[in-house]
Amino acid sequence: MYNTKTAVTTNTEFNSNYIPAGINSDITLKEVNVKKSPTGKDFLEIVFENESGQIATMTEWKNEKNQWIKTDEDLQKRDDAQFGRILQIVDCFYETRPEISLDSFAEMINWVKTTLDPMIASKKKLRLKVIYDKNNYTKVSNYGIFVEPMTVEESQIKQFAKDNFERTIVADTETDTTDPLAGASAPSTQATETSAAPAATGADDLPF
Repeated sequence: MYNTKTAVTTNTEFNSNYIPAGINSDITLKEVNVKKSPTGKDFLEIVFENESGQIATMTEWKNEKNQWIKTDEDLQKRDDAQFGRILQIVDCFYETRPEISLDSFAEMINWVKTTLDPMIASKKKLRLKVIYDKNNYTKVSNYGIFVEPMTVEESQIKQFAKDNFERTIVADTETDTTDPLAGASAPSTQATETSAAPAATGADDLPF
């Protein structure tokens, strides 16, 4: 099972496919997609890329009433905050923000795609705030200002208390695999790996 002839030592650094957490420079807009979840819900996916080809994803879903969003006023506040967040990206590419009034989430995300798609080819350089979520996946932060052109000399992006730039370390645990029918023999244990999952984007945003 263990043999000195087959043992392997590597000296190659692991390179993630995802933009690391932190305030990153020289990021470009890669894709803007309107998609459907497996349960048929529409959502907006905006993908950013750095010069090494690593990506970070931002996803936006339709706000709906729930235990935290109880009234029409609450719902409108969430919609206003969501659109304001998305417009940060639009503002990076347009000197004057386009004026628009949209009647549904579907109209809004399709307008965003139509507005941003022509900007992808410009490869305009941006600063982007990327964080770890509670599951140790990386994603674009949705706290405060998270994106701005690199031409902004005094950056307005800052780390908020909820912005986690460090991966949460979860200690390994042991799972008891003692056979209850084995009598009084000595118990055996097997280490179960529960360390942090590889960085990915948008997984905890899925409402299904």
